[in-house]
Amino acid sequence: MTTNFFNNINGYALDEQQKEAILKAKKHSLIVAGAGSGKTLTLVGKIKYLTEIKNVKPEEILCISFTNEATRSLKEKIHNKKVNVFTFHKLALTILDKENKEYQIAPESFLEETISTFLKKEIWKNTFLKKQWQKICKKIFISKRKAIEFLYTKEGKELQQIIKTFITLYSTHGRSKKEFKKLFINKKTNSILYIIYAILNYYETEKIKKEYFDFDDLIKKATEICGQKKICHYKEIIIDEFQDTSKLRLQFILQVVKNSNANLTVVGDDFQSIYKFSGCDLNIFLHFQKYFSNAKIFKIENTYRNSQELIKAAGDFVMKNKEQIHKDLKSKKHLKKPIKIKKYGNKYKTLLKLITYINKGEILILGRNNFDIYRFIPKEKITWQENGYFRLEKKPYHLRYLTIHKSKGLESDNVIIINLENTELGLPCKRKNHCITYLIQAEENFLFEEERRLFYVALTRTKNYCYLLVPYFNSSTFIKEIKKEI
Repeated sequence: MTTNFFNNINGYALDEQQKEAILKAKKHSLIVAGAGSGKTLTLVGKIKYLTEIKNVKPEEILCISFTNEATRSLKEKIHNKKVNVFTFHKLALTILDKENKEYQIAPESFLEETISTFLKKEIWKNTFLKKQWQKICKKIFISKRKAIEFLYTKEGKELQQIIKTFITLYSTHGRSKKEFKKLFINKKTNSILYIIYAILNYYETEKIKKEYFDFDDLIKKATEICGQKKICHYKEIIIDEFQDTSKLRLQFILQVVKNSNANLTVVGDDFQSIYKFSGCDLNIFLHFQKYFSNAKIFKIENTYRNSQELIKAAGDFVMKNKEQIHKDLKSKKHLKKPIKIKKYGNKYKTLLKLITYINKGEILILGRNNFDIYRFIPKEKITWQENGYFRLEKKPYHLRYLTIHKSKGLESDNVIIINLENTELGLPCKRKNHCITYLIQAEENFLFEEERRLFYVALTRTKNYCYLLVPYFNSSTFIKEIKKEI
């Protein structure tokens, strides 16, 4: 009976690895899912199995994903409105609402505005901080302008962005203000750290004045509540895209699981971990058993999107980083040379010629940055529609442009990757983080390890062919590598 049960999950039959991940799940389970391997279908199958075979009430199941779009998509596929499908922030809000906690969400721009206000007004009230600011202007950013004018320069705006990034990362890594003093170990960074610490305190004070909670505050408060009293009544907790977990979210998950004594199943792919810049920590995924005792690890390795030839080339490329989890990715689909390199002199003419050559189905164009498309197609020739779709002047093609980050989780008939150049903002991107971010996040152990995963994500969005647009000279180092695989 159970075997036949999995023959129709939203019109598809689960394979043996997908079924095993459901039927042999333990108290804590990690499902390592290859690109296009049907991880969402596996989650839907698990929920259906829990409710229809194991008689778990739908309201006793909690599903967590990372974006509103992902939760909407999962809700549609589950076909059961009683199952709780939340983002981490929505779950935190739900817990606060149960406790009748009053809160007001801080505007998205509040941190940025607070940093700007502090540097323009508050800093000048403190002699010590004023001296530190002047040191920064003269030494770190080599600006000859007066310190107050520095804020309006390109370098000054970059500095404000660095401070914002640092504060955001500090919070998502679950660090407390008490721990901040441990960072004062290097004379080169101490001046900017004194400024950041003062801004951090000012930011907290301003939030209290206005009774604001930012998104991280919601998670911190909900974590605190879960540690104090029984509030969660879930039997099964399922988390999607677990490779994108931050330490702050991990602390929240640990408390929710402990509070409810629920079974935990997490799903993800370390090959597709591409959000380190926002505080995600891949080590949580790679060392799942360190945080959740007696965990069982499953792999689902059959891809239903890519051809065997493509998934092997992409897999061999990304697995050069041996710290990642080995997967034996397989596909029943076969295509001769699914990864094709197209060289260009004139960017627009070559791209247009390639689009005309493909001339069927949806064509997804992927770039490293939002503006990359305008380096290949003049702005006046593009008419934008919703969700990255666009019309090309007087052409009938079904086109879409996204950054690789935004394409994660999506697929298309054919894919074209642009900006494969050996430049600072190409792929791989060579722009380095400011040295202070490494006080929170360790430097990469493997050269371009996250950019390598980003390229893997781009390669695996296609159902058929992936075309790499490459300049005749100064092409990406990734092209030299992938040539050996194809």
